[in-house]
Amino acid sequence: MNPVLSTAQHSHKLQPLEATQRFIQGLKQICFDAVSFEVDTMVVAAISGQRFIPQEVYGELYDLDQDSLERQHCPPGLSAAYLDLRKQLTQQYHRLLQDPDSLLYDPIGAVCDSLSLPPLPRPAGDASEIQRLQHLLGDRQFLCCLRTLGEIKMSLDQQQRHTDATTESTPIYAKTVLQLDGTITNTYTEALLSHPHCPLILQTHQYNIQASEQQWHSILNFLISLLQGTMQRPLTSKNKPRS
Repeated sequence: MNPVLSTAQHSHKLQPLEATQRFIQGLKQICFDAVSFEVDTMVVAAISGQRFIPQEVYGELYDLDQDSLERQHCPPGLSAAYLDLRKQLTQQYHRLLQDPDSLLYDPIGAVCDSLSLPPLPRPAGDASEIQRLQHLLGDRQFLCCLRTLGEIKMSLDQQQRHTDATTESTPIYAKTVLQLDGTITNTYTEALLSHPHCPLILQTHQYNIQASEQQWHSILNFLISLLQGTMQRPLTSKNKPRS
C-alpha cells in the first residue's frame, strides 16, 4: 500500500456548512437509487434468511479473479461478467478517492491516474488494511454500489448453477419494473402460462406491485421533504438577523 495515499483524511470535526453539503450529497445518492423499483415473483420451496452483510459481499467480490473462476469451470461468458463486477468495485473505490464530496476523498489521489491509486483493501490484510476496509464500508455511496454488485453476483451465481443439469432452477415467473418517468415494463415467463396456480401467482404479483408502489411513493415524498427542510434551514429563526 502506498503510504502517501492513505484514506484517513477526515479526522477533523465537520463544520456546519460542510456537514450540510455532505448530507445533501447523501440525499442525492439515495435519490439516484430510488428512480425505479422492481417487483419479482418467484415460487420457492423455502424462504432463505439471507441478508446483506457488507463484509461477506465485499469478500466474495474481492476474491473474483481469472484463476479462481477457471478452477470452478466457469463458462467464458460468465467469467467475463464476474470479472466486470470486480472491475466496477475497484472503479467505485477510486471514484470516491477522487470525489471532493466523498468522505474518502484523498487530495493527493485526486490528481493521480487510476494506475497510481491504491488497490482495494484486502479482507484478510494487516491492521492497516482492515482499518481502510472498515472506513470504506462505512461510506454510504460505496455500500449502495456494493449492494447492487452483490445482487448481480447472486444472479450470476444462479446462472452458473443452472449449467449443472442436477440443479433445479427457481424461475422468476413475473417481473415488473416501474421507472420514475412512468415507463412500466412487465415480463412473464412461458412457464407461468401452464402453471397450475397461474391466476394466484398473477394476483399475488399484482398485489406486490401495488404495495411496492405505495412504499416507493412514500420514500420519494420523505426524501423530498428532507431536501426541502435542508434548503430552508438557513431561513429559520435561529439564523435570522436580529431586528
